[in-house]
Amino acid sequence: MSAEDIWAVVASFGEIFAVESPPTHSDMDVAFRRARVLSPQSAPGSGIFSISKARRITNAFDQADEGKVDGLIRALISSLVAKRVFEKTHDEVTQNLLAELRRNLARVGWELSPAGALAPLGVIDVQVGGREALEQQIQRLRNSGDDVSLILGAAKDSLEAGAKFVLEERQERYQPDESLEALLNRAMKLAGISTRPADVSSEASKALATINQSVPKIAEAVRKVRNDQGSGHGRTVMATMSMSEAAFIRDLTLSVINFLLSEHNAQPRW
Repeated sequence: MSAEDIWAVVASFGEIFAVESPPTHSDMDVAFRRARVLSPQSAPGSGIFSISKARRITNAFDQADEGKVDGLIRALISSLVAKRVFEKTHDEVTQNLLAELRRNLARVGWELSPAGALAPLGVIDVQVGGREALEQQIQRLRNSGDDVSLILGAAKDSLEAGAKFVLEERQERYQPDESLEALLNRAMKLAGISTRPADVSSEASKALATINQSVPKIAEAVRKVRNDQGSGHGRTVMATMSMSEAAFIRDLTLSVINFLLSEHNAQPRW
């Protein structure tokens, strides 16, 4: 996370607060107090309320130390949620500004849902959180809205979390640098999913095994697309993939995860 990334977030907040009222200056006072930063509307000693909303946000981030930046981001998002800014789904200007904020937040490690829910971006630790953590990761993917970069990032993270969950449940270890394709291939085998037509007898089973062979290739493709156009890795260029293409990847990813978990649940653990 660079200083440039943070100031892109600051600029996005400034643009949104400048055109939206509410939140008012009084609402901003509440947000700044919650984040434990000072950014008054008037210059010291002047008594004149002359500082704009955008400038106040810039001043707040400028004097916030590193430990308060995340709290300031949360407080400003909470103010937008409280004043129902995210509910203005038919306001094109507002939605464009929110989409830009969403992209900039992803560059500094935050995921912002269409409803205004803020969460750290990345793979949730299923080793610690178990099935609940996995469901949270999958829910992120389902709620990724129409932001192509977030969809692609959440798709890759969900596949990784699903594969690791199965490995954890089967008491199998994995390496930190193990590829997504390798993780998923191992998880499928442990869940009893056949990828070798020669190992099954009926024609239907052989056909299904042929389809299953494509799953690790899907994971590889999702990983590559995410690295090129998804959230993460400090990307600064907007995704060029269409929304319909991203939605296809989201639906395909959810199908793979649901299939993997269903077969895992049906397979004996001993």
